[in-house]
Amino acid sequence: MRNGIYYKCNDCSTFAQFPSYKKARSAGWAVSKTYLDCYCPKCAPAHRNGGATKANDKQLLPDGWEQLKIVNL
Repeated sequence: MRNGIYYKCNDCSTFAQFPSYKKARSAGWAVSKTYLDCYCPKCAPAHRNGGATKANDKQLLPDGWEQLKIVNL
């Protein structure tokens, strides 16, 4: 039985130990699919999904413009 897996944040070098990958993710750590990059809960929001949390704040069309219909569908 393993004592745990050590994770080190790539940004702030914070260390933590968890018994499994799932426990680290549930604690808020962002771990890449290759397990090479990981970020602590404080640094993780900036790295999740390429900054997708900020993508929702972007306005796609200027004020006064709207999409009327989708053509050729």
